[in-house]
Amino acid sequence: MVACDNSIGKAARAASGSLPCRSYSTMVGGRSEERYRVAGDFIGPGSRELGAERVCSRCAERAPVREEETVNEGDVRADRGTEPGAGGMATSLGDGLWLLDLEFQGRRGVVAAFLLAGGGELALIETGPTSTLPVLLAGVRAAGFDPADITALLLTHIHLDHAGAAGVLVRDLLPRATVHVHPIGAPHLVEPGKLLASATRIYSDRMDSLWGEVVPVPAERVLPLEDGQPLSVAGRVLTAIFTPGHASHHVTYWDAAAGTAFTGDVGGIRMQGTDYVCPPTPPPDLDPEAWARSVGRLRELAARRLCLTHFGCYDDAAVHLDRLLPELDVFQDLATGALRGGADQETLTAILHDRMADQLHAGPETLVNLEWATPSYMAALGMTRLLTKRGVV
Repeated sequence: MVACDNSIGKAARAASGSLPCRSYSTMVGGRSEERYRVAGDFIGPGSRELGAERVCSRCAERAPVREEETVNEGDVRADRGTEPGAGGMATSLGDGLWLLDLEFQGRRGVVAAFLLAGGGELALIETGPTSTLPVLLAGVRAAGFDPADITALLLTHIHLDHAGAAGVLVRDLLPRATVHVHPIGAPHLVEPGKLLASATRIYSDRMDSLWGEVVPVPAERVLPLEDGQPLSVAGRVLTAIFTPGHASHHVTYWDAAAGTAFTGDVGGIRMQGTDYVCPPTPPPDLDPEAWARSVGRLRELAARRLCLTHFGCYDDAAVHLDRLLPELDVFQDLATGALRGGADQETLTAILHDRMADQLHAGPETLVNLEWATPSYMAALGMTRLLTKRGVV
């Protein structure tokens, strides 16, 4: 293999201390194609095909952008500062709302939880995985609160990066907390065996390092939601809005008084300092038509601000949502064309990764974060399952 002389590879090597970016030839559909990899970092959790390497996409097309120089009008930045805790970080967004960076896999700007404080109560939207639990607790303390005072956990859905720590929190740390979740997801919190078996098939021996311990939540502590149900928590009223598409059991939490929607994954993935809105399309129950209807419901809210688990809060809600569904269509079209042409999973992963890299317009570290937040290999698996199930390919 020969060294690849490209700006993104060089920047990634400088940022991560990795080996040089290398090119190699591979056979795809009977033809030879050049691919590029940068060793020393993962393309995303559990990537069997790429191992401990990430694809360096579209080599030499553009110079890296330093993240601190990237400014986007959609970013909501707190007037009060960012306070580092003991491995935790809490950013006040005003009105008793705190963004907690969970520093997933040691990286900032990938997975968030949102702390609500008011009326003498604390509530948490998302728990993150148990692997980030120490950082979550440190973030709550950095915001000036005792985690033991949290009385409500509100989950957008039960994927492990959003809800994996719920059982441990309830068992060990939150004696008064109840867990609010979609009724389809509720049984999997009480008996997580099927959820864990499915995840283990994908992540294998990396389950613990990625997600940590996952334990059942006692049934009496789980409160299944109804669509449109008002929830009085932490001095405000949130409305639970069922928003399937990314997952059949997905919920958005709407704070009408603040004009803020907590969208989990149905509002897309966006890295701070960028305007690219990426649709996360993992298996098993991706449903683009339901997703479009859910985005329609989000539009009807006329929200002033969207708070995304991956990652952060943005006050250009209408423009943000305008970008989401067209990109979902692009993903579906790319996958359809590739799979009909005989592409394997590694090739489809590279195609979707290339699309993400092309649209992100940011430096290599931001691209790594995007891959951690929504791995292209998971997007490929989800699209393949969807299109195969529907008989499209």
